[in-house]
Amino acid sequence: MYYDKNRRYFENKKVAFFIGLGLLAAALVLFVMPATLDNYRIISILVVPTLISGCILFFGSMLRRSSEAEIDEDVDRELEGFEEKAHMHFDLYDRELPYISTAVMQGYHYFDTPYIRRDRQGVYRTDHYMKNAVYFTAEGLCAASRTVHLIDEETDDVYVNVPYTDITDVKLEKKERSYQIGKKTVIIPFYEFNVYGSDGILFSCQTRHDYAVECAVTDIKKLAEKSRK
Repeated sequence: MYYDKNRRYFENKKVAFFIGLGLLAAALVLFVMPATLDNYRIISILVVPTLISGCILFFGSMLRRSSEAEIDEDVDRELEGFEEKAHMHFDLYDRELPYISTAVMQGYHYFDTPYIRRDRQGVYRTDHYMKNAVYFTAEGLCAASRTVHLIDEETDDVYVNVPYTDITDVKLEKKERSYQIGKKTVIIPFYEFNVYGSDGILFSCQTRHDYAVECAVTDIKKLAEKSRK
């Protein structure tokens, strides 16, 4: 992973890009300008260095930062083996309940960071991408999380065991976070999947509001209620 290139993607500095674009435009104007005996030598001297300088700045600014496709590839590469590692950590091969599907939640993590950028699909990306998986066993939940750091060399794996007897509630809660992007304030809404115990949150992760997550909330509530009988 090229962390410096990823950082430049989020910083989104376009000074060199626009200078290069301007130089390319200037070279084009010089090239198509009607030549006379008086200006031919000046035009021929200026076109080549202007064109070269423009190409260096224009294409160099794009090559020095990651594209969205490259960042997607970085995320996919860092997430390889995540679920296999979780299965090994929790020894889930014979413990998972076969009639309840694993709840998998993933996406860009919205937290206190200056590195945020809106991509071409309208998704706001940050420098952290998280994948979470909640597995169901007869005794409780096994929750695994992996955080992919896109601008520094680090990957965090966290594993949590949550007995059903410790669960008092499960909620899918709507949240939002405010970011200052240039001169613009952006409010980004998202949901939190929160598993509560008597002393507070036992497990939490950000997620989308979809049918699979709603099913997970319902299943956990039923299993927690059953464990108290």
